[in-house]
Amino acid sequence: MSPAADRGIAPLAIALVLLVVLSGCTSSSPSPPVVDAALGAPSADASDGDDGAVSAAVGGTGSSESETRPADNPWGHAPVVVGVDAPEDGRDYASLVESAVDYWRANASAVVYDPAFVVRPNSSDPDVTVSVVERIDGCGDYAGADAVGCAPLLHGDEPTAPTEPVSVVVAAGYDDETTQTVLSHEFGHLLGLTHDDADAFPVLSERIQTTRLPEPDAADRETPFRERTVAVHVDLSNVSPGERATYEAEIDHALSYYEAGADGVAPANLSFERVSAPGMADVTLSVSAFRDGGSGVRWRRTGVDADDDAALEWYTGGDLVVDADLAPSLVDWYVGAGLGYLFAADERADLPPPFREGDPADDRAWRGLAGEMAGNATTPTGSPSENARISIAAVRVHS
Repeated sequence: MSPAADRGIAPLAIALVLLVVLSGCTSSSPSPPVVDAALGAPSADASDGDDGAVSAAVGGTGSSESETRPADNPWGHAPVVVGVDAPEDGRDYASLVESAVDYWRANASAVVYDPAFVVRPNSSDPDVTVSVVERIDGCGDYAGADAVGCAPLLHGDEPTAPTEPVSVVVAAGYDDETTQTVLSHEFGHLLGLTHDDADAFPVLSERIQTTRLPEPDAADRETPFRERTVAVHVDLSNVSPGERATYEAEIDHALSYYEAGADGVAPANLSFERVSAPGMADVTLSVSAFRDGGSGVRWRRTGVDADDDAALEWYTGGDLVVDADLAPSLVDWYVGAGLGYLFAADERADLPPPFREGDPADDRAWRGLAGEMAGNATTPTGSPSENARISIAAVRVHS
């Protein structure tokens, strides 16, 4: 997201500044990598990591030494009203914003303008809007998923004041101390301060420690996927052209069963969207011969461990591989069983009713759309090593 560029304040000397973190860092750990970066095209005189920094050399003197000068209030008036747009989750976000404002009231010096911020959470015409969001998908040109804050870097070199509320975005899911630190950091950028000012103002440090709040595990959520529309890519390159229409019909049968609720097991309002490229998909479904003598379906689940408790808090997708040696009429049953595992089933008993016991021959609705009887195919069992849950959130955590 670009909280400044889309709000009509381009005449200001700004750069979007985001804060990203490594969750769970401790003082005993090696120093984490730089976790805060300014975005945009830095000027020739700007120091690395900050564009438009008030501590950078200004003017065409050619001097290699930086020069500090005061910034002006970019709004040109006081007070600067701060509104708050936050979820109703029982937390007092307004007080956290107030604490961040109090920090600058108590610590601002001559290098910044008077921090005349006044927090009015429900203001209809704020100068600044603080938004607490589930995740920050990007900040300016930065498209990473590990940002916990984003705000414009402002100073008053240009006379044009913002015509729309300036946006400060903060990621939800962190404890009060972390959230207050992120807010203080971002408000420092509104004051024209950069990471170079961290010696005077520690909250502007490029490295911070964070504490995540515990989150429900994906298996305990009504909808384990963040989105209720799941993108599916089907790869039938290993299927003969004459059989592909049958495979497509079988796969559609399984997907339709889950869209209809899967006998109360599937998340409400679940839908699937077929996509043409695997890179666009949440779930990829392919057909391949199992070379180890097994049969049926194999699955791999991907997700996010947001709170470092070794369990996935959200599923992001996964892969299903159907044995190429199965009769085509059995594909819907095995795809249905595999989808059940992707949607939080950890054992056979957790699957929707058609897949819990027996085999496709026990249920006329799952004997195949071609009306064929099931043979001696092997039903999915247990969780062999190929089916282990795989988290894509290693050290960095998606917010």
